[in-house]
Amino acid sequence: MDLELSAEQRDLRAIARQALDERAPLSLARAYLDGDPGAAPLHPLLTELGWYAIGVDAGDGFGLPGLALLAEQAGAHAAPTALVDTAVAARVATGMTGATAARVAGGEATVALAVLETGADWSLAGTTTTVRDGRLSGDKLGVQHGASADAFLVVAETDGGEPAAALVSADGTGVTAEPAAGVDPAAATANVAFRDAGIDDGALLTGDDAARALREAFSVGAIATAAEGLGAASAALDLAVAYALERRQFGRPIGSFQALKHVLADAHVDRESAWSSVLYAAAAVDEDLPGADEIAAIACAYGARASRAVVEAALQAFGGIAFTWEHDSHLLQRRVLSCERRFGDALHHERRLGDQLAARGAQVVS
Repeated sequence: MDLELSAEQRDLRAIARQALDERAPLSLARAYLDGDPGAAPLHPLLTELGWYAIGVDAGDGFGLPGLALLAEQAGAHAAPTALVDTAVAARVATGMTGATAARVAGGEATVALAVLETGADWSLAGTTTTVRDGRLSGDKLGVQHGASADAFLVVAETDGGEPAAALVSADGTGVTAEPAAGVDPAAATANVAFRDAGIDDGALLTGDDAARALREAFSVGAIATAAEGLGAASAALDLAVAYALERRQFGRPIGSFQALKHVLADAHVDRESAWSSVLYAAAAVDEDLPGADEIAAIACAYGARASRAVVEAALQAFGGIAFTWEHDSHLLQRRVLSCERRFGDALHHERRLGDQLAARGAQVVS
């Protein structure tokens, strides 16, 4: 495995940074926070740039590390995108048929994941949303960009109790989305109701096919979301370092004081080590290495905890100014908090790792 970014991946990262610098400065995330009706998500831009399809085709030269790089930049700008959701849906859609599935798999449509509901989480257990006779009924909570996506990838169960994954057009009959408050306004969460909603032709997986497709796609989503959270935390740390070099106290920059140096140095170590683990996990999953599931679980758990630690260290470096509404640091902190629970929080991934290790141990003993 080559752990160095390729020239193509480095170029992709630079292009992503430039595009989001121009189209998604932190003022856009603030516009969402302030309720500006003119604030709009970046769905058309991402479709135009082909970002939704990055890493879906094994031969595209970018792979899952490429998706992680895009997600990192989306996090660094707290950008209003459905990048990770759509990338996850594209991977599930490759096992489906029909026009909608083809558009999603090709990165030509923006998709929001409709997974969470009362009593159900990212483990896929406890869902009460049902598929019966080709129709879908249920209520989903906290759907990011649920009011602006072209379609939904809905996690459900058949009337026989088997897992199901369905693509549903957002403008179809029986689908309603209501904006809902969330910690990260730029994620534009919504609660979505499906009332006997039609499933697009060929866009339904059930049983083992659905469980396997969702499990594999959610692993990709968890890694990309860990990268997104780290991107936001890293941007906050960069702002804090710049502030520590400018802010003077007792005639010296505060960054020259040993106590603050240690805080920022520790945060830098957390950032770099977590980022290395995420890129390694992305490459391991991409290349289907033995133990890739365990590697991904470690990276996601560590990445979530490291992102929180880094952004909180940045908050301390800023001091009282960071606690004001006008400062940008809390926009990035909101993105970190949003990302750390997507596809399961650190405890979820640690339990997942424990289950995998226990199962492996049982096989060795037997």
